[in-house]
Amino acid sequence: MAGRILVVDDSKLVTDIVKMRLEMYGFAVRLAHSGEQALEAIADEVPDLMVLDLQMPGIDGYEVCRRLRDDPQLDDLRIIMLTSSDDKRAAFEAGVDDYLNKDVDLLNLPNRVKLVLEM
Repeated sequence: MAGRILVVDDSKLVTDIVKMRLEMYGFAVRLAHSGEQALEAIADEVPDLMVLDLQMPGIDGYEVCRRLRDDPQLDDLRIIMLTSSDDKRAAFEAGVDDYLNKDVDLLNLPNRVKLVLEM
């Protein structure tokens, strides 16, 4: 089951790695490098799932997530927080569907994306 994925991270290296991993599994991937770019990208085309970094300059991942969850038209958008932070509670309170650690879970990301899309 492939889907449209928006990957949001201020690190080009991380977005390139995540894009490569997901495209190997047939996902269509777009990139954004800030919270502002993510919100603009979603206004243009709503993806099926967003892989979102937490710590970014400007609008951080928590705020992006809150804004998306406040929009009733985006109820179906799935969000996976992919971060180096350990604050899972705050991420789930902001409205993420899943939480992965960059240092540990990057190899499992395609499988987790598939699972979250099936939710």
